[in-house]
Amino acid sequence: MTAPAGNRPDRLALARDALADSDVFGALYDEDIEKLMPLGRLVHVPAGRTVFQKGDPGDCLMIVVSGRIRIGTVGLDGREVMLNLVETAEVFGEIGVLDGKPRSADATALTECELFVLDRARMIEFLERHPDVAIRLIGILCERLRHSTELIEDTMLLGMEQRVAKTLLRIGRRYGIEKNGIVRIENGLSQRDLGSFAGLARENVNRQMRSFKERGLIEVDHGVITLKNVPALQAIATPDGASNG
Repeated sequence: MTAPAGNRPDRLALARDALADSDVFGALYDEDIEKLMPLGRLVHVPAGRTVFQKGDPGDCLMIVVSGRIRIGTVGLDGREVMLNLVETAEVFGEIGVLDGKPRSADATALTECELFVLDRARMIEFLERHPDVAIRLIGILCERLRHSTELIEDTMLLGMEQRVAKTLLRIGRRYGIEKNGIVRIENGLSQRDLGSFAGLARENVNRQMRSFKERGLIEVDHGVITLKNVPALQAIATPDGASNG
């Protein structure tokens, strides 16, 4: 991680807004947010830089002030697996803060990022004073665990066509803009990223995306993915209703 940049007022305002909008700290009163701000520091991370690696000390929690962080690991077959994308006002690194053990995955800046970093010792003190925040952190952990379990089940039980369809639907729910039943995904994910999400090689994703496009289910244009027929993709993603693509 790069050294902290200067805490200019505009950057501090961005950090404060991100904390106020975050799933962990968003329910705090304004005065509690103000008390939290001096406990952390702002860190600038260039695009492509590793924030932490699997096995590093779990010594801090981070909130994305701006940019996007990729959370991933490497499977037993050597294939890169993307576990999550962390966007503005979202938290990551929370497992290490709660248990103090080494990181369980890698974190990389997909874009230029500003992070608000809270060291574990200060965060634990804050959680002791605000147990409601600890409860929200536990809720996030449970959600991440369900997501990881679902990824494992998909890898073991679903075929390629189903996995790609389910990945597109999952990304569409989180990042897409829906209008008249059509979902537009503008977050710039590459087909390599889609493959990491689905646990498939890029070539397999490319082949399946071409098939979906030929069937009129999706459109791809300059990194923008449009889900044109969500019900059909849902039918494919459902094991009982899918074909073996």
